[in-house]
Amino acid sequence: MDQEQFWKIRSKRYNNLKWVKDSSYLKAFISSTDFNKNDIVLDVGTGTGVIVHALAPKVKEVIGLDISQDMLEHSNWRDNKYFIKRDIKDTIFYDNVFDKVTARLVFHHIIERTQKAMDECYRILKRGGKMVLSEGIPPKPELKKDYSRIFKLKEKRLTFLEEDLVNLMKKSGFKNISVITHIMKKFSVKNWLENSGLYQEKQDKIFEMHVTGSDIFRKAYNMKIVNGDCLIDVKNLILVGEK
Repeated sequence: MDQEQFWKIRSKRYNNLKWVKDSSYLKAFISSTDFNKNDIVLDVGTGTGVIVHALAPKVKEVIGLDISQDMLEHSNWRDNKYFIKRDIKDTIFYDNVFDKVTARLVFHHIIERTQKAMDECYRILKRGGKMVLSEGIPPKPELKKDYSRIFKLKEKRLTFLEEDLVNLMKKSGFKNISVITHIMKKFSVKNWLENSGLYQEKQDKIFEMHVTGSDIFRKAYNMKIVNGDCLIDVKNLILVGEK
């Protein structure tokens, strides 16, 4: 399945995913740095524009960038919000344009030329501008193989650890990198799978891989089975780097 078809399928139920609009995660992401009324911001991999809409009241202008027109059609174009269908790896902006660049749960989808994508984020930032990057990681480094094995059934993607994300930013030139850990509690695996666009057979397999995981796996995720659902605590990192 090519990328266009992949996102076309996912776009139909994307906003039904509880994590997408989770208030605690959204608040942690937005409050991670000093957005202000003079800022011009680019949101990379904006999807349905959740970050764009959260930032719009706080900044001068915010642009959402995404490779999927189907995802963008679920966004809302008005006021100081704009959306563009392009790839961040394309050179479409001048140097030193943006005060902030954001990317929430996007870089694990950038399988090819990942460093190039980060280099572009750095290039288009103004001197002193900031990048806010967030990614989900395994709850413990020793569970990276289990984490990758589960996600391999769902999609092609990268699995990061904290040092991978820090190094990705450092190689592009970012400095003064801070790392914030956010735990999304009681994440519903059932909700995640039902709105994934996956065939039921794959949904069932991934669900089974969670509930039959090792004791270490279950403990690290603080897993609980409630009313037929599997609830876990998901670990997300929010990194802020300065140009």
